[in-house]
Amino acid sequence: MAPRFARPPIPFGFALGAAEVAEAGTDLAARPPLSTAALRLGAKAAPGYYYPLGDGESAQGRAAFETLLRHPRGTAA
Repeated sequence: MAPRFARPPIPFGFALGAAEVAEAGTDLAARPPLSTAALRLGAKAAPGYYYPLGDGESAQGRAAFETLLRHPRGTAA
């Protein structure tokens, strides 16, 4: 097979499960520092969240993903 150029993958969304939300704190998980709102998944008592990051084509999705990963840890965005 001949080599070909392939762009690095760009995330278009991220999901955080109920256990991770409990660890990070619901208030922090529900209010990410993104331009789009988090979508709550699952039961109200043990929610998970889905964070839309873009269309999978724009580099903005990568930047949003990196910002989101730093957010629950309380590090600077």
